[in-house]
Amino acid sequence: MSLILEVAIPVPLNKTFDYLCNQKATVGARVKVPFGRKTVIGVVLTIKDKSDFEKLKSVEEVVDDTPILDQPILDFLLWSANYYHHPIGEVIATALPKNLRIGKEAIIKKVVGLPLKTNEPDFEPTEEQTNAINTIIGALGKYHGFLLHGVTGSGKTEVYLRIAQKALNQGKQVLVLVPEIGLTPQMVSRFESRLNTRIVSIHSQRNETQKLDAYLMAKSGEAGVVLGTRSAIFAPMPNLGLIIIDEEHDSSFKQQSSFRYSARDLSFVRAKQANIPVVLGTATPSLEMLKRMIDKKITRLTLAKRANGALLPKVSLLDMRTETGVALSALLVEKMKQYLKKNKQVMLFINRRGYAPVYFCTECDWKAQCDHCDTGMIYHRHINRLKCHHCGDEKIPQSTCPDCNQASLEVYGYGTERLEETLCSHFPDTAIIRIDRDTTRRKKSFEQHLEQINSGKPCIIVGTQMLAKGHDFSNLAMVGVLDIDGGLLSSNFRATEYLAQLLIQVSGRAGRSGDQGEVAIQTRYPEHPIFNFVLSNRYTQYAGILLKQRNQAMMPPYAQYALLCANAKDKTLAEAFLNEAVTLLKRIQIDSVELWGPVANTIEKKSDYYYFNLYLQSNDRKALHQLLSTFNQHAHTLKLKNKVRWYLDIDPIE
Repeated sequence: MSLILEVAIPVPLNKTFDYLCNQKATVGARVKVPFGRKTVIGVVLTIKDKSDFEKLKSVEEVVDDTPILDQPILDFLLWSANYYHHPIGEVIATALPKNLRIGKEAIIKKVVGLPLKTNEPDFEPTEEQTNAINTIIGALGKYHGFLLHGVTGSGKTEVYLRIAQKALNQGKQVLVLVPEIGLTPQMVSRFESRLNTRIVSIHSQRNETQKLDAYLMAKSGEAGVVLGTRSAIFAPMPNLGLIIIDEEHDSSFKQQSSFRYSARDLSFVRAKQANIPVVLGTATPSLEMLKRMIDKKITRLTLAKRANGALLPKVSLLDMRTETGVALSALLVEKMKQYLKKNKQVMLFINRRGYAPVYFCTECDWKAQCDHCDTGMIYHRHINRLKCHHCGDEKIPQSTCPDCNQASLEVYGYGTERLEETLCSHFPDTAIIRIDRDTTRRKKSFEQHLEQINSGKPCIIVGTQMLAKGHDFSNLAMVGVLDIDGGLLSSNFRATEYLAQLLIQVSGRAGRSGDQGEVAIQTRYPEHPIFNFVLSNRYTQYAGILLKQRNQAMMPPYAQYALLCANAKDKTLAEAFLNEAVTLLKRIQIDSVELWGPVANTIEKKSDYYYFNLYLQSNDRKALHQLLSTFNQHAHTLKLKNKVRWYLDIDPIE
């Protein structure tokens, strides 16, 4: 007798498909099925007695004898698809490694071994750490959220290690999420040196075989700890006992393409379904987590002192209004010389890679713009190219201005590359280590840079945001922060929150062992209120002011937002599609949801496509999701739907 299988297929359609099957099949197993003119791999969601469709195609092959996705992870994926209004087939495809998506055998090629040697810590945790550890351990086996709010260098990782050990002792698995691939090797080595269990890592720089092995070791329970970036939230872990999110405030936990999920937000759902605690560590909590704490939905555990008695760095402002056209003020150079003389390391943070952000004509003000985006081209000197950091387009720079034909082209502003060159002239005998996306492209290059820094030899480290998070450099005494004024002038309503977090995170790299470090921030707006709070390390008070402003303006986290974005090569089509969507949304008649737009995106044109946004805002989450669900059911009636690319983003961060 034939079974009827409901199958999820990775296509951008909000529906599943029924197939006849003459073989034995289980829910959560992969099946090879005909779809249109090709054969695809789908996953069985349910086994049914009857179908609403008369003519059903048959399953060609049942790929798995046992489910590749067990019921708890399937329930989690179904919840995620429902909340983010995204097709379940694509959600499942996001959760599976590529080798499983294309139908390869689910076998482990190389088992990750146990750590060669683990060390017991030779120190006692501080009183604050002990309190945090005991409180979290007391909650193992039940659902609860903890915000581990510890100043930079206060020993949050030590808390993670001790609570992870306790969960492992109870025969449980631990999931640890970090925001950046760059932090993963460092975190893996910390965990391997302490925990006698198999530790696997899941992130985009692993090859497909390694990703599959890690996934299957998590699924079988062989891996005690799964450590990875946002996609690791979907790792199947049958004995999951604890979830840890490091640097919870980081925007990297939000996926910005295709299935736009937030791994941080989903960690609460997964923890609730598994009835386990979730711990979110940070020195600069997001406003969302602070509001959850105010609403008593999560418990805040505070680490107010640095471990080993190290002092927080002293922070000073350097007024750049009198300095013209230079990247480094005379005072900053002087401070750097003093620390380097003492054989200490100095770090300069500038959140812009390349040589210079502007390539322009001094005669007629022509500027090099990308032909495919509404942005300027960035000059990269080492390859002598103008590059667009949005679409990746490259050009050889002209020698004369294309508008006035004068040989009067110059660069303006500084990126990491030009800053490195400037530093070479000021400090010819000092090693300069530049860390940005250009210098860490090659495999292992990032680890080599970190090795050089961790040797402790005096050097100047130049880097972008990659350096702001989690790194622990023992001999780093001073941090200089350059060119951050753009964050004070941004149109993004989250810009000042992000800037405050960034300044405190970057500052936290200094003076982490022993001597008090120093942080110098260059700015043309020294009177801005943000600096009062950063200088005295009063992030929570500043966040409190921002929360009041958000509440008055009815913006997240006090209101629920969704974004409907349309883009097309024809500008009028993108806008017309959203106007059509507005008409449909208004017909659904849910008054508690406000519609704003359509409006052009901040960068209207990217890669030859014009982007327009429609914002939906409500104080009632349920009403917003009801509206979007009804909209999705009727989206096929929109006449322009096939002439544009469009997507929904729930809880957008931009």
